[in-house]
Amino acid sequence: MTHDLLTLAAAGYVAGLAVAMPLGAIGVLILRESMVGGLRTGLGAAGGVATVDLVYCAVAVAFGAAAAEALAPWSKMIAFVSGLVIIGIGLMLLRGARRPPPAAGEVVPGRPFRVYARFVALTALNPATVVYFLALAGVVTTVTTASAGPAVFVVAAGLGSLLWQAGLAIAGTVIGARVSPRTVRTLGIVAAAAVITLGIVALVASRTV
Repeated sequence: MTHDLLTLAAAGYVAGLAVAMPLGAIGVLILRESMVGGLRTGLGAAGGVATVDLVYCAVAVAFGAAAAEALAPWSKMIAFVSGLVIIGIGLMLLRGARRPPPAAGEVVPGRPFRVYARFVALTALNPATVVYFLALAGVVTTVTTASAGPAVFVVAAGLGSLLWQAGLAIAGTVIGARVSPRTVRTLGIVAAAAVITLGIVALVASRTV
């Protein structure tokens, strides 16, 4: 049983890394947040993403196919609403990216908490995350009979995601001290455009689901 749990822990950690490592719009946004706001802000963004990965993984492992079946009749509406909200967030990010970054040492009160909430919303609305974990759920339930197995997998997946996202935040903090404000602004605009594109893709998908 111990061998099974260790195997599941390793599998969960790899699963968390696999969903986090592709440097898409959210990864670029984490880099920019830490470049502009410092490490605390970047870690707030990283924590928001990892929280959703943990929750989605837990839901997928606990309910699996039942959750997918229950959501199926609402898939078009979910995709449509998600697309609109993602586009709205992208436009908000675009507006923020065009502003000059705060001066070195300037502290924005409450910023890490606002950033955390924003990244929770943005990640939660990304259908790819829940689909990914739903695909893994069946594997977890068939490779072990240990009662603690699913919990071990979920925690390890959340840890894998958190460590990768935190690594991006640290990298962004280091890079931010070495690049010009113009480069930071450009990166923010590119990331915001990528988020808006994700929303448009979700809207298109809502018409074809």
